[in-house]
Amino acid sequence: MPLPRFARLPHEAQTAFLAVARFHFARDGRDGASLNRIIADAGLSKTSAYNYFDGKDDLFAAVAADSLSRAAGCLGDWAAAADEATLWSAFHAANDRLGRFLRDNPDDRVLLAMVGAGDGPPAWLQAFFANAVDLGLVDVLPGRDLMEQTTLAVLRAFDDWTLTQPLAGAEGASGVEELLRRLWARRTGESPCGA
Repeated sequence: MPLPRFARLPHEAQTAFLAVARFHFARDGRDGASLNRIIADAGLSKTSAYNYFDGKDDLFAAVAADSLSRAAGCLGDWAAAADEATLWSAFHAANDRLGRFLRDNPDDRVLLAMVGAGDGPPAWLQAFFANAVDLGLVDVLPGRDLMEQTTLAVLRAFDDWTLTQPLAGAEGASGVEELLRRLWARRTGESPCGA
């Protein structure tokens, strides 16, 4: 992650440097990107660049964290829905915002595809799931924690798929809604195994 001196740069300078690095990492990959070329294209000296980052891996981690933060920022906080229709409407609206962000920021799309969702479940996904449980949409009989982790796995798989499908759009979001409805549904009748 950035060294303390990077945080003391003006926000515009930080943003500009990370944008140059994001472009290089998106175009050339983590291993293929040249730290010297990034530094030169950003208009920095090697000496000053090493006051901001320990090396290329450190810079890549900062760029990836910035891309994750930018994507999360376009989602905003999950606002609890009062009913099922509002929940799914808000879910689709959030997916539309994220889709626009990814279309408008192709370098972020590439970086996010490289690094995945990051550590731990994002607060937005946890709040979405909790809202669905509160509305009675989720059968938590198998265990709430298990259902939450399974839901998060489906949503992360959808995110990973979306990052490789630039034109997935609303069709993909409708597909994941259907997957979640099936996952969350209460089961009735006999088990296919006769249990």
